[in-house]
Amino acid sequence: MTTDEQAPDREWVAYNYCVAFVDLLGQRDALRGQGLIKQPESDEQRNAFHDIFRNSIGAIIMLQERAEEMLAPILKKNLDSPRRAALPPEHQPIWDEMNRTKITTQRWSDGLVSFSCLGDADVKCHVNSIFGIFVLTGTLCLLGLASGHPIRGAIEIAWGVELYPKELYGPAVARAYELESEVAQYPRIVVGPETIKFLKAHAANPDQDVFSQTDRELASLCLNMLFQDTDGHWLLHYLGETFQFAVTQAQHAELYGMARKFVYNQLITHQASRNTKLAFRYSHLMQYFDVHPPTAPE
Repeated sequence: MTTDEQAPDREWVAYNYCVAFVDLLGQRDALRGQGLIKQPESDEQRNAFHDIFRNSIGAIIMLQERAEEMLAPILKKNLDSPRRAALPPEHQPIWDEMNRTKITTQRWSDGLVSFSCLGDADVKCHVNSIFGIFVLTGTLCLLGLASGHPIRGAIEIAWGVELYPKELYGPAVARAYELESEVAQYPRIVVGPETIKFLKAHAANPDQDVFSQTDRELASLCLNMLFQDTDGHWLLHYLGETFQFAVTQAQHAELYGMARKFVYNQLITHQASRNTKLAFRYSHLMQYFDVHPPTAPE
């Protein structure tokens, strides 16, 4: 059978996608020394295996469930809000168009790939999806530290093709994975240069139609959620005032305290074991927390 005969009878179309690649840290250490399943020789061995199994699987399930819980209100946001209800009925469809968001999450072993098609004709304000991905990844990063299950991640824009539903292929995935695996290195969310360019272009768009205005405001909001780290890469500033006021709000101070405690304990642990790599990383993360304490609510 030829390659052409094997190919499905369908046409693939490439679009630009915003992709977030998120990786749960510590799983390699959690599974170190594991191999074939063997008949336990004692209750102690059986319990030890069950502990490893539950802890590693439990952390992954927690990450997946958190992502689903956070995406649910983002995908239906504002459709039942008081502001929408206060609009005249003839204006409500425009409100719905302004707030329509499509974000797909693909499970990936001990991580997640969340993506949105920026060429979807049914979505009028594509920056909505980027904002949603910022909210998702930034909150997952802070929650992960607060619960003792840190993640790292990256966000980037490039072209991609959905080979099957919820299965994205192309440089959009590759670039996000590259930034996550080679640049992020520790609990932070790296935002790639193409994402920065996309947001700046929308923030500077002079068009005055309601959809362009919405994208312009959201792009400015997203850009204010970024800061440049000492290595020159742009990061999602999940401890910043903009993220606090727009996303974490009343929960921010509590999450900050729990996360800082975990970061401090990790720093002490890695210093004691003379783990140079992790001690330096958590020292840098500790500085980030100490420079950006919660902002008192107005």
